[in-house]
Amino acid sequence: MKKANVQGLAVMIIFLLTIFGFFIFTFVTPSKSMSLLENRNLAQRPDLNKDNLLTGEYAKRFEQYYNDQFPMRDSFIETNALINKDFFRQNVIEDVYVADDGYLLSRVAEGTLTDAKKIANSINQFADNLAKKNINVYTALMPNKPTMMENKFPSYFQSYGQNNMDLLYKVLNKNTHPIDSRGSLKKHMNEKYMFFYTDHHWQAKAAFFAYQNVMSEIIKQEKINDRIYQYKDYSWELMGKPFYGSDARKTTSANAKKADRVLVAELKENHKPFVMKWGTRSKKDLYSRELLTKDDLYTNRYVAYLGGDYSQLIITNPNQKSKKKVLIIKDSYANAFIQFLVPHYKETHVLDLRHYNKMPVEQYVEENKIDQVILINNVNSIFLTPALTNFKHPGQGENQ
Repeated sequence: MKKANVQGLAVMIIFLLTIFGFFIFTFVTPSKSMSLLENRNLAQRPDLNKDNLLTGEYAKRFEQYYNDQFPMRDSFIETNALINKDFFRQNVIEDVYVADDGYLLSRVAEGTLTDAKKIANSINQFADNLAKKNINVYTALMPNKPTMMENKFPSYFQSYGQNNMDLLYKVLNKNTHPIDSRGSLKKHMNEKYMFFYTDHHWQAKAAFFAYQNVMSEIIKQEKINDRIYQYKDYSWELMGKPFYGSDARKTTSANAKKADRVLVAELKENHKPFVMKWGTRSKKDLYSRELLTKDDLYTNRYVAYLGGDYSQLIITNPNQKSKKKVLIIKDSYANAFIQFLVPHYKETHVLDLRHYNKMPVEQYVEENKIDQVILINNVNSIFLTPALTNFKHPGQGENQ
């Protein structure tokens, strides 16, 4: 009996020492500001004062802080994912399906005809207004990774990217000049490096084939003498360190069979460098290459394309003799795409309506003497994020 009591007491002491050890460790080690694995800011140690102590706010915020700063938090998260994968055979985590060939695929939720009409009404009205000023709008809805790989989803976890694209294209009017790039991408889906394995974005290669399709339609509509760049006009190289992308951050590396690298496209012909300008800053490279070599495997290396999302960006092409200006209205899928449009225009203006809020888009078009407008959004974000088609009051919608 005494032996059992001693053993029980020993277990309790070890348990308490472990808990208090973690508690003390949390206090003596510097707080982490962000989790790359979870792609979010972590709670910081709250200030202790009479007001938040009496209201209970301190206890609430301290619990959040302790949970976020728990020692080896990322390791515990990954270990849990490994157990779910190997012992429970889990292949759906949050909204991500783990395909047998290694692709992590974020499910596209099913949209309705009502959703499509609401989006289309906004685009139709915007395009109609600009058509009166002889400015063409091109709606180049981009098929994202789960849309192009919809056949990989099982019947019990379906994705609806194809359905949603079909719904929206049915209700867009002629002034929106809808451009569907699904057929162009489908021809190349058996090739390597079209989409990332672990990130929800596409690689520059898939963006290039979509560019060829979009620019061909624009040249035909505008009746201009221009040429479409070919794949051989660029050098293509995987650069930087391996990484796990946005889908792997949801599922952890335990479910990632392959790490990714960023495919960098460089125009071979001699040309003066394109100049990016945002706010008071500028640079002469369409890539942020420093992000390719950061050590953490969960670094978001897709941001290397253009440097990520800007509320407003202007790219100047000193090689272009024409005065043509284009406005791209976009989400992050356009970041890998825009580099291929830049050689065709004197100025490429870029607005992300999730963040831009200075003026209505029609006013921006008029003040900057824009010649063409191209909407480049992936099918998932345009259904989920009203801000992307809020042309009258930009920056007033959800950020997805």
